[in-house]
Amino acid sequence: MKVYYNGSCNICNAEINHYKKTKNEISYVDISETKDEHVASLSKDKLFRRMHVYHQGTLYSGSESFLVMWSQMKKWKLLSRILSLPLIRQVWFLIYEIVAIFLYWKNKSKV
Repeated sequence: MKVYYNGSCNICNAEINHYKKTKNEISYVDISETKDEHVASLSKDKLFRRMHVYHQGTLYSGSESFLVMWSQMKKWKLLSRILSLPLIRQVWFLIYEIVAIFLYWKNKSKV
């Protein structure tokens, strides 16, 4: 699994650094420093607008990428299952989009 995140975003970077401390089989790619074949087709705006996860041949974006990533992390698996429940998933999607828009605009000048 590969996680693509915006390392120029202080909040995004802090969160990913927290995940890096846990024992897992995840590669983390800072898209502000490099571009990878799995996200090469995305425009710069789409790439920096959301977090992305490449897992088992599929590219996930936004709130879905967190669910996929967390489902592979022992301490976060339960949260992934809870947030995947139908009604809760819709609320999670909305919250993620609001936060992601704010962070994108806040950090747009850095990319």
